[in-house]
Amino acid sequence: MTASAPDREPAAATYVQVALKLPLRREFTYALPPGVTAEPGNRVRVHFHGRKLGGIVTATSPTTDLPKAKVKPIEAVLDSETALPPALLELARRMAATYGCSLGEALDATLPAVAKRRGVRRIPHVELLAPHDLARRAVDELEEQHQARSRVLRTVLEYGGPMPILDLKRRTGTSDSPWQTLARHGLLRRVMLAEELEELVPAADERAERHELNVHQRAAVDAIVAPVTTATHRTFLLHGVTGSGKTEVYLRVLEEVRRLGKSAIVLVPEISLTPQTVGRFASRFPDVAVLHSGLTDAERGRQWQRLLQGVAKVAVGARSALFAPVQNLGLIVLDEEHETSFKQDSTPRYHAREMAIVRGEIERAVVVLGSATPTLESYGKAKRGIYELVALPERAGAGRPPRVVVEDLRGEPKESRRSGVVLSRTLQVMMEERLNARDQVLLFLNRRGYSPVLLCPSCGEAVRCESCSVSMTWHVRRGRLICHWCCREKRRPETCPTCQHAGMHELGVGTERLEAAVKSRFPAAVVARMDADTMAERGAHERVLGAFRKRHIDILIGTQMIAKGLDFPDVTLVGVVSADTGLFVPDYRAAERTFQLLQQVAGRAGRGEKAGTVVIQTHCPDNYAIAAAARNDYESFVKQELVHRKVAGYPPFCRLVRVFAEAHREAEAQQVLRDAVLPLRALREVEVLGPAPAVVAKVKDRWRWHMLVKCYEPASFEAVMAEIGTVEDRGTRTCRVTLDVDPGSLL
Repeated sequence: MTASAPDREPAAATYVQVALKLPLRREFTYALPPGVTAEPGNRVRVHFHGRKLGGIVTATSPTTDLPKAKVKPIEAVLDSETALPPALLELARRMAATYGCSLGEALDATLPAVAKRRGVRRIPHVELLAPHDLARRAVDELEEQHQARSRVLRTVLEYGGPMPILDLKRRTGTSDSPWQTLARHGLLRRVMLAEELEELVPAADERAERHELNVHQRAAVDAIVAPVTTATHRTFLLHGVTGSGKTEVYLRVLEEVRRLGKSAIVLVPEISLTPQTVGRFASRFPDVAVLHSGLTDAERGRQWQRLLQGVAKVAVGARSALFAPVQNLGLIVLDEEHETSFKQDSTPRYHAREMAIVRGEIERAVVVLGSATPTLESYGKAKRGIYELVALPERAGAGRPPRVVVEDLRGEPKESRRSGVVLSRTLQVMMEERLNARDQVLLFLNRRGYSPVLLCPSCGEAVRCESCSVSMTWHVRRGRLICHWCCREKRRPETCPTCQHAGMHELGVGTERLEAAVKSRFPAAVVARMDADTMAERGAHERVLGAFRKRHIDILIGTQMIAKGLDFPDVTLVGVVSADTGLFVPDYRAAERTFQLLQQVAGRAGRGEKAGTVVIQTHCPDNYAIAAAARNDYESFVKQELVHRKVAGYPPFCRLVRVFAEAHREAEAQQVLRDAVLPLRALREVEVLGPAPAVVAKVKDRWRWHMLVKCYEPASFEAVMAEIGTVEDRGTRTCRVTLDVDPGSLL
């Protein structure tokens, strides 16, 4: 080799490791063409098995052990200005190791969609082309023979304007074919729309007035600020009763964080909470960026760029805001840390709470987990000293704990049940009193639709979905039976499909049926409903909540989206129509979630100067979860629930890993799991349940089997992940296999 060779070699032979969004637990080596530079975090486009794929550079090197002739060059470096910060690269590595996904899949989760599509500022929408009356007639005409087209057309009608095609397909469970056919027939048309990129300005009524801190709030702020000033990672569990002023604590801590020149991330569980939370934070801080799935791709991209460039210092949003590219991170807040929406239900199946703590470790930031009803796992870690427990035992300001009344529905007269909706005499009298006093009422029922089951009174058969092993829900406003798993719809049968008996019985109650009953009982009241059916239109969340805040609505009926975090001082009565809805779901967390939901919805009452009352209607008043919620006794519930968990061997006494297989042939899904379970039987401190059919055994004509792996020690979890961490590779074209660490649901 000549003396000049080393001078020429680096430019021609610089190599990069690229992670691709594929279920392959390895990275791939590519060469940089002469004159092209890249660094870890840059996005690149490469050739992979005949396809052009996007990937992210994870490392660079001047040499490689591979034969140079076999190393392909990268095609292009994309958007070098959107390079991921080193901290996010490390976070993705930890996520991939913990949740059994590839590094490329983990990295993909950290980038907003607009950052992956260079230059995209116009995205495809569909809008109504035909007149509204013609489109409505077409919805009915297409119902029998072309159900998917009917569903798509009706969804666009309900949306009330141009609708993003990706959103349309997600909501209707369809492919491109139905809307394309409707476009050919002149009912819809495809349009490319430029998205508005104005910064989000909070409404004046969402502003957070500065309140004097009480002694508990002051102590909480002081405890959290101390490690922020020294850039020391600590995790705090802020356990505050509903209405105790947790948000004001977050704001005061954030003031100190910003004074020190640091940035922060604030995570909230629901889109419906985001406008209110953004308003409160933006009213104190001018540099807030919002990141949640309710934004368009372009809006998310604008906010992402503001954070990356350091223009915005505070990121507020749902789960994915955890990956905001803030600089000099000092604080991560996870509000309502117990919420299930912090668990991702697609690959990578991470939990935002656990990854927030990991990011805090990496960047030496303080993490605050806030909740009135912490998960047993978090509360246990706080009791053991892994987290630092900070308590807010009293309501802040003029707020007082509500009076809780438990109504035993077993004592209600039969006449009150004939309509299918049971509003106890006590609840009805209290509603009338509050309406006469010009106060507001919240009614909570965590089940949408009119009736969850349509039952034959003769043979007892329910109308079931043809593609899923569940009953179909009757929706009166749409006049359709709808499967809430696959979105299939059909008309209501006039006779029983099994025995031909005339007439079907509507069993159970949903929010739609409750709304009709309340309007009938209180005709002078203004009643509104918030659930997935009524919130389909653009901006519906903000309009309804804004109207309720301005007292244009007297009674608000809703599912769990009204139960959390909302602050309405004129709500003096909250009615839980059925506290038993989720109590007997076949999931080990059923009692815990029932308790949490009851506590959260009860916390909406009496948040101002007026006293509040909560009426909990139940057929099981002696159940420990309901009884503890009525007493606002978190400690009592935890003590009893831990006994059940320890006996059954469920978290927090173990760590769960769920392996899930689904295929068109049931035997194939079963066999894949039987093969996967073999190496686990010999592991120590590991228990395997299954393989067995899932609770909902069939969805969209695919059979579902699963197995649960209980790991009783950290070492046993590592051993299990070493054995099945690549179990998704066992999937085939006809059988999909997924791995879910710390599953949020066992259904």
